[in-house]
Amino acid sequence: MDAAHDPNLTALWCRAIAEELHRSGIARAVLCPGSRNGPLLHALHAQLAAACLSHVDERSAGFLALGMAKQLGQPVAVCVTSGSALANLLPAATEAHAAGVPLILISADRPWEAHDASSPQTMRQQGLFGHFVRHDLLLGEPIADDRALRSLRARVCWLVHHSRQDGGPVHLNVPLRDPLTPARDPAWSDYQLSRPALIGRAQGSPAVRIAARQADGVSRDASQWRALIGDLPAEVRGLIVAGPAAGLEPAQLDQLALSTGYPLIADAPGGLRERCTSVIATADALVSGPVGQLKAELIIQAGPGSLARSTYEYLDRQHCPWLVLAGGDANPDFLHRATAAVHKPGADDLKQLADILGRAPEAWRSAWQEGELSARRALRAQMQEEPWGEVLAAHLAVNHPGFALLHVASSMAVRHANLHCLPGVRLRPITANRGLNGIDGTLGTFLGELAAHPGNGLLLIGDLAALHDLPALAAGRAPGPAGAIVVINNDGGGIFDFLSVAQLPAYRQLVRTPHGMDFSHIAGQFGLVYHVVDSPEELARRLDQAALGAGLMLIECQVDGDAVARHRSLIARMAGPAA
Repeated sequence: MDAAHDPNLTALWCRAIAEELHRSGIARAVLCPGSRNGPLLHALHAQLAAACLSHVDERSAGFLALGMAKQLGQPVAVCVTSGSALANLLPAATEAHAAGVPLILISADRPWEAHDASSPQTMRQQGLFGHFVRHDLLLGEPIADDRALRSLRARVCWLVHHSRQDGGPVHLNVPLRDPLTPARDPAWSDYQLSRPALIGRAQGSPAVRIAARQADGVSRDASQWRALIGDLPAEVRGLIVAGPAAGLEPAQLDQLALSTGYPLIADAPGGLRERCTSVIATADALVSGPVGQLKAELIIQAGPGSLARSTYEYLDRQHCPWLVLAGGDANPDFLHRATAAVHKPGADDLKQLADILGRAPEAWRSAWQEGELSARRALRAQMQEEPWGEVLAAHLAVNHPGFALLHVASSMAVRHANLHCLPGVRLRPITANRGLNGIDGTLGTFLGELAAHPGNGLLLIGDLAALHDLPALAAGRAPGPAGAIVVINNDGGGIFDFLSVAQLPAYRQLVRTPHGMDFSHIAGQFGLVYHVVDSPEELARRLDQAALGAGLMLIECQVDGDAVARHRSLIARMAGPAA
């Protein structure tokens, strides 16, 4: 694609939006004149041509689009400029909301720096429609970035899907910078972008093919599946990637993996490692070695994407069809990579999918399975030699017997568990706050889980996450929950040591934030039994006591800040010899 097709970045951005609206089934649009939305008007007209109706008044335009959508039974777009023009769509939006009529409300906006700066026709536009829209999507300003453009295309597809599926209006707010006129910008140079980012999918298909929900008891037939995933070679090298809250029964995913021979990569939280028989638990390490050179031909994703950077970067390098099995209505992870999505597939759906896919090549399956076995052996061997520190303390804690539930905090604790919790070692629920992966409320979440759980529990948590939620410990006083809170105290945010920000001059002061505190007085304040440990033998002894005790014990592991070197050493050993 020649850069002359898009004389400036704004034109490229708006063309991508218009293309995905059209490819997702938007056949009609009502266009209202304006300056800020001028690039959108030109892009929509280029895609829809005679199917565009120009109208000078935004309030009437909203109802014109409403009437078209009611007659067609399909979403219709209406495009307005920034400022009060958008407010004139509210009456039509309220009617569309009440009547379940699909509308795509598109507004241009000024860039962020123009807000609260006395710029004309500038107001806060996101949230204007309140609960009268099913979804309210605010885009960022245009950027010539491959992932951003692929994500833009995918999000427009999902927005149209939500309007059609949910039966109501959705809002797309598009901030645009000058130049707004579709003329060549002297500052705009040729861009190096992938085909999916620049012109979308082949044959003019939408960036993401999204299957509508099936009626209860109705499964998809083979032709519907093939329309979604396209033509695939025989014996596809496929991967299944599943995170917590996948919305599918573990037995269903396990059967899909067994039927196809696809490796099933599953993070520790979520229950899949305990309940599936074909799990790859060491992918975080394997993809750093020879296995990471293997190329997939299909990725099937259920639930959130992988937690570890090494795994999700490996997945992002796979240039192949990407099928999302979505358990809920939220947009999935890796949205910019998805080529097709299915909401809430049933057991019959997955059986039909497995029949179409057939079996993966034996060499593909064996490479992952042998790598998994080798990595597990390496992990066990390394832990026999590992010196006292964060890595060994985490390994011993998450694998200690006698606890009916394990919760791992965000940041390093969940990453340790992801690497050290192997299938079949301790068959118990492993939970984590994977919704937003934040440290906020970790103690409270764990104690809430114990309040609703018949057995005892163990929490692995870092010092900053523990300090962040101290008031929750009031719920841990006796008589109350039983178990152990294991605090890995490396005096600050150790996870940041793995990032490039650790090289900055003021890193320790501004980012790692050492606090110099221990947890002895904190435990005493809340009436908790407290022990500090500095050896694997002492940690094991205190965990034994906590597992048999009636109350809650706080165990503080004081460790040096050497986790980066030790963690990377373990990853390298588990990954196997260099390819």
